[in-house]
Amino acid sequence: MLDFRKIDKKDISAIRPYFTSSSRFCTKAIGVMYMWSDYFGTEVAYYDGGVVIKDHLFGEDIFMTPRGDRSREGLTLIEEYERGRGGELIFNSVDEDDLALLASRYPAIEIKSYRDYSDYLYLVTDLAEYKGKKYHGQKNHRNHFFKEYPNYEFLPFGKEDLPAVYDFLEEHKALSPRSEEELIEYDSCYRLLGAMDQLDLLTAMIRVEGKIVAVSVGEVLNDTLIIHIEKALPAYSGVYPTMCSLFAAHYGKGLTYVNREDDAGDMGLRTSKTQYHPIALVEKRWAVCHLSRKIELPVLFTDRLVIDAFSAADMEEYAALATDETRNRYWGYDYKTDLGEDEPNAAHFDRVLTEDEARGVCYSRKISDKEGRFIGEAVLYNFRLDGSGELGLRVVSAMAGKGYGREAYKAVADEMIKVLPRLHARCYKENEKSRKMILAAGFKQVGESDEMYFFTREK
Repeated sequence: MLDFRKIDKKDISAIRPYFTSSSRFCTKAIGVMYMWSDYFGTEVAYYDGGVVIKDHLFGEDIFMTPRGDRSREGLTLIEEYERGRGGELIFNSVDEDDLALLASRYPAIEIKSYRDYSDYLYLVTDLAEYKGKKYHGQKNHRNHFFKEYPNYEFLPFGKEDLPAVYDFLEEHKALSPRSEEELIEYDSCYRLLGAMDQLDLLTAMIRVEGKIVAVSVGEVLNDTLIIHIEKALPAYSGVYPTMCSLFAAHYGKGLTYVNREDDAGDMGLRTSKTQYHPIALVEKRWAVCHLSRKIELPVLFTDRLVIDAFSAADMEEYAALATDETRNRYWGYDYKTDLGEDEPNAAHFDRVLTEDEARGVCYSRKISDKEGRFIGEAVLYNFRLDGSGELGLRVVSAMAGKGYGREAYKAVADEMIKVLPRLHARCYKENEKSRKMILAAGFKQVGESDEMYFFTREK
């Protein structure tokens, strides 16, 4: 069994040998992991031949894929750890190597990506030189700084300089009222700098007449310079583009890229980082991994409805429901994601439903009235380590508002709770009808995110 504990300075040297990949994600840099470990609740567990890193976000355990030569054994240990918790099996910062490992083990993987947490990637030469029309503004600001402060100093700083750097950070923090998120960032800066002896940090400050007016800190990950801290006093006009350029020129030799990390949804940061013309936004993807479960679903009858397996003859109506953009804005899944070269027609959806059920990863059932009119779909999917699954439902537009969805949802939930240890559900917060339907089927709300409510029904 994995024994997790809060990550500490002494773990840095133990973890470092395991972090060898071709990734450019900032979260694969040890400095980032340690810097934000308090905020993300980062914990570490060791096993023979490997290490597992775990964060705790939105009420869920979020893992990095196991690091080391025995990664499959690490996955088994993660599964054992999570099995009794009933949560989803989620991995973060999933690169192509990670995805290949996970895809070889889990029959259904849901990839999630959040714009707010995508890294900004630049060419070293672009930031170091500011060549071309697109960098005209940054170059002018840098030249203005050079002219205004010709005796400036750009130089690395060491542990002996930390008291002065901390004073600078306190001065910067006091420039304006700070949000809770901004204060957390300053605390994270102090945490990073406090581990200078353990980390291979690249540091620089700009001084004007002996006063620190800018600080930047980073580290190298493969062919990429990762920027962890970049702070400057805005009263010194042009100091930000100057520090950005000098740091890239000084530490980017022999490297190809600069990763200036994400903007965390801050619109000011987004504007600033976009104005430096990134060549790419690097998605720090999450992979939600689902297991398979072989289940026999009987035909269900309610007062008005029949709930049974789809046949090929139903696929025209099913395809119309699956591609109805208005009805599916709250479905949580876009059929186009896995469409590939297929046309979104009856044949495509017939194949998908058949293959998913054969793998035991998703069971779709037709809802019709007793006259045979098509009403919608109930779906059981997202099977978890404890054997539980998620229940979803959607209804065609012509049949909405008649209570059919509530009637069908409760009938399927009542049947499935007989064979599963628990059921899960979710709905978008603005979808009040769906929330009421889920609660009416015996579910209890157990959590929420910015977008959704989450529910569970126990035996």
